Amino acid sequence: MNLEEILNFVDVAVFAKMKRHLKDVEVAILRGAWQGQNYEEIAEVYGYSAKYLKQDIGPKLWQLLSEALGEKVSKTNFQAALERRHAQLEAVPQPQAPIASEKEPEVEETTFKKPDEVTFEDVQAHPHQDWGEAPDVSIFYGRTDELATLTQWTVQDRCRLVTLLGMGGIGKTAVAVKLASQIQNQFEYLIWRSLRHAPPLLATLAELNAFLTNEPETEIPATVEGQISRLLNSLRDRRCLLILDDWEMVLRGGDIAGYYREGYEGYGQLIKRVGEERHQSCLLLLSREKPVEIASLAGEALPVRALQIKGLKTADAKKLLATKGFSGSENGLDELVQIYRGHPVALKIIATTIQELFNSNIVEFIGQSSLVIGDIFSNLLNQHFERFSDLGKSIMYWLAIERKPVSLSQLKANLCVSVSTSELLAVLESLGRRSLIEKELSSTGSTQLFTLQPVVMKYVTNEFIEQICQDIIEGLKATPVEKLGLLRSHALVKDQEPDDIKAIQERLIIKRIQERLRNTLLDASGMEVQLRNFLSKLREYPPEAIGYAQDNLLKLLREN
Repeated sequence: MNLEEILNFVDVAVFAKMKRHLKDVEVAILRGAWQGQNYEEIAEVYGYSAKYLKQDIGPKLWQLLSEALGEKVSKTNFQAALERRHAQLEAVPQPQAPIASEKEPEVEETTFKKPDEVTFEDVQAHPHQDWGEAPDVSIFYGRTDELATLTQWTVQDRCRLVTLLGMGGIGKTAVAVKLASQIQNQFEYLIWRSLRHAPPLLATLAELNAFLTNEPETEIPATVEGQISRLLNSLRDRRCLLILDDWEMVLRGGDIAGYYREGYEGYGQLIKRVGEERHQSCLLLLSREKPVEIASLAGEALPVRALQIKGLKTADAKKLLATKGFSGSENGLDELVQIYRGHPVALKIIATTIQELFNSNIVEFIGQSSLVIGDIFSNLLNQHFERFSDLGKSIMYWLAIERKPVSLSQLKANLCVSVSTSELLAVLESLGRRSLIEKELSSTGSTQLFTLQPVVMKYVTNEFIEQICQDIIEGLKATPVEKLGLLRSHALVKDQEPDDIKAIQERLIIKRIQERLRNTLLDASGMEVQLRNFLSKLREYPPEAIGYAQDNLLKLLREN
């Protein structure tokens, strides 16, 4: 057996025993052991902690393989043990197919095995699965509540349509892979597809129908309605689990979340029919935004459900951080997890930063004046932010300026433009569908308040400062009132706020804008002269034309 055959064989054995596939970290150990590497060498090559591999993952892996193969397996003998087990299975004669009787039942009822009844041999032959672009989940901790809920919905309640919602990087795909691995034996067919590149609906339906019917695409209806009907027939005839990831890619940006891009409206018709018509299958959608159909179809006692995926619990987040080299007993670890709301991607990025720049000192890192986001997580937030309407961005900027939960009436009072309450509510609902704002009740419990997660607030603050500086520089070059932008529509510091909030606004907004302008306009004196000239030009315009701009420039000069 070569290495790839061994990895495939071990994956089958692990799934038969644990109802999961090999993790990336386990594959790394097997590859390294095959090449004669020690744990330190494997850790260096694959980017893990040597202590984590040697004391945790390695021993668990060899114990698991020992139980799966029925003999003692270690790092030094695993190849020989696997080859012996493989030879034993090859020597077992395959059962002959029974001769068909003259009288067969018209309909055969499928009997599904429970997870603990799935055998090693069952997993070896599973012709009706296509995992597509589903990732191999390397590290998975926690999510027991989410998995229990989803198993209840998909298996016991037999929901027809289930949607997993959450911001980018929060773990929707990982949860879906874990779920599908655990419940796959409850379905005759399983197919996973990503909509990352926004394929036309006809292309997606053709793939699904070709897989489920074993018919060439030329024999499948050419219209969207015909193909949806063909798909529904398959979902009625056999129990199928369909998983469509990256659903947000067929939704349009701006305005209100949940509606479709031009030419992609048929996707809404697909999930509407899957959710409303009777069948025995389940369609699982993964999306950063809630499709508008889900809002009307979903309910606790209905066959259509939606689950919001949030960050990891503290204990589970600590286990994830252990894979990055933290023991779990470091000072400040709980606070770190809370700051980043248990966001898996953010925590993995920040763990590397703390190790490389702060010598693994979490308390020192937290003591800094600002949060670190990192390029990867920043890119995830960019993907969200670029989909906002102008009003959506304006509200996000105001929530970042406020630095605390605010009410609907406070948000409306902040906006320079005239916005009705219904418009504002629609945009807030849209931001909620995109999983980017947090809601909480006031201390009296009578008023709904809105705010941002700390790491999202940091990102939006950075975007705000960048745009303010661009507006000032453009305003210096052109007729001021034409280029005021956010300088006109948003206050840098709110005078009516308590002193502690104003101090934060001055430190995190005013000071950073001044620093950026000094670097751009060469020095502090040059910056002051140009800002005063800018201010004198603005005084030629009526207050309603310049909004917050004059007060903002005065604060930048006063704090200089």
